[in-house]
Amino acid sequence: MRRLRSSHEALWAQARRDELTGVGNYRALHEQLAAEIARHTRHGREFALILLDLDGFKQVNERFGHLEGDRLLAEIGGSLRKEVRAEDSVFRQGGDEFAVIVPEVNAEEAGEVGKRLRARIAQRGFGSDELRPLSAATGFAMFPSDGRSVDELVSVADADLFTAKPGARRSGRPV
Repeated sequence: MRRLRSSHEALWAQARRDELTGVGNYRALHEQLAAEIARHTRHGREFALILLDLDGFKQVNERFGHLEGDRLLAEIGGSLRKEVRAEDSVFRQGGDEFAVIVPEVNAEEAGEVGKRLRARIAQRGFGSDELRPLSAATGFAMFPSDGRSVDELVSVADADLFTAKPGARRSGRPV
């Protein structure tokens, strides 16, 4: 029975981890968002969902191949985990997009976290010299002001991310 329970727990964890980057996956993101909504509703607190999208990642795959792109994503996933607080959670939402749940922060603090994450990506140390400089765009949503459901928060953060992409009109938010 103990071995079965241990196997079940291992499979449960594996189903929520992005194999390439070691951070949470899309399923884990949505589960954690639902849990944070419930917790922050109970305590009357705010939290942020920050989305981060790498700029020009498609060109990395085209120029250097998918293995190099995968290696770069794995490096970035590990670096993002190191950059955030222990109570924050990092996820790979898909492709070259990551998400970070930042509990108990206000919009100004969320903007600072987004700024720090972008700076971390822009630092030298990712990939080969030929891949530098890397950059990323971030967008965020605040619970409860931007939404009270998983879908609302993801939608608002995604829209904010789109406005932060190069060439898009800026939203004016402190990201």
